Amino acid sequence: MDSKIGLIIQLAGVSLITLLTLFLRRSINVVALKHWTNAWLFLSFALFCLRLAFSYEDYSTQLFSFYFLTEYVFGFLLIAGCRSLSANKEMKIRQEVFVLPFIVIAFALPFLGDDFNLIFNVHSLILAGFFLIALIALWKTPIRTFGWKVMSIALTLLVIDFFQYFVVFSVRQYYVVEFDYLQYNSVIDLVLQILLGFGMVIVLLEQVLMDAKTANEKLKRAHEKLEELAHIDPLTTALNRHAFHGYLKRRGDENQLISGCVGFFDVDNLKVVNDVHGHAVGDAVIRAVVRAIRDVIRAEDLIFRWGGDEFFVLMVGLDSVTANSRMKRMEDLLSNVVIEGNAMTIEVSHAFADFGDLRDLENTIQKADAGMYQEKQLRKARSATQNGMSMAEDPELVIAG
Repeated sequence: MDSKIGLIIQLAGVSLITLLTLFLRRSINVVALKHWTNAWLFLSFALFCLRLAFSYEDYSTQLFSFYFLTEYVFGFLLIAGCRSLSANKEMKIRQEVFVLPFIVIAFALPFLGDDFNLIFNVHSLILAGFFLIALIALWKTPIRTFGWKVMSIALTLLVIDFFQYFVVFSVRQYYVVEFDYLQYNSVIDLVLQILLGFGMVIVLLEQVLMDAKTANEKLKRAHEKLEELAHIDPLTTALNRHAFHGYLKRRGDENQLISGCVGFFDVDNLKVVNDVHGHAVGDAVIRAVVRAIRDVIRAEDLIFRWGGDEFFVLMVGLDSVTANSRMKRMEDLLSNVVIEGNAMTIEVSHAFADFGDLRDLENTIQKADAGMYQEKQLRKARSATQNGMSMAEDPELVIAG
């Protein structure tokens, strides 16, 4: 095969890879892709300069210099892309300075010999070094995907390919030896470059898929957090009404016969606490009541804040008599507690009602609520009677009244 024809084929193949990476840059925002796209652009320009150098001998020295320089820039950007693959960060200025010595080499090489083949061995060794450094940079990334494997194989073969060019062209300087396969060197280079480009595309797509997966996981966690916040009362961390209706819908879809009891709770005299001690103490009282309820109910029982200082507990598989017997311990827990530096006894009115089916649950809650209200009224009546008796027994209180 004529070397000029092989070079044209190589140039066409590299140009297609360049176009592909340019199209990918429109939709993929990865630093490595930017470096690699620029690398393929420089390689295309390098091959174009080499093709012109073979046709226009009067300008061959300058064209060879541009060919060497742009191929070195290609190697430099290839390494930069491999290094930024995991961190996705731009190059630092001090890293860009490393290309300066190769500018000098690129413009000095054409003057080392009149025959291009005599200086191509040095150029091949330099390119083999670029490919080797790119391979090492790729190995240092934590990525071990299929695309990474393809790129690693391509870079390894390119190191071997250009190093053997160095050996072959060095031998030809001293011995008259024909290497017939060299007429296909452009095609061989193109195949390896296509393999490298193919690996790059796969790596980038895998990175996009990985980023999308990570973003989806973050969105899922955020959604779960929002769902939790939507179902949790922020003051007491008890469940709210929204959570209760969601529970009814879920368990109702299961078509299971569920029975148990519902307990309704209301904090007595909370308004007095707010007026005397402030709303911060009132909120602390509500939290203390929820903690006490949690201590006396079972782990599987659900506590909901119905509104203000009202709560209800859903206890599946437990009857109201047994549940009510547990509340004595709650009263003990709320006796003589210290809230924000204030010692007090918190009184809570409560009542329980049984249900035999989830469809009766809302009616059962109303029954428990009504029972709790009756208990609250009885507590108030007893308290008023006790206060009246105390005043009647104390003459000073009666006069003061």
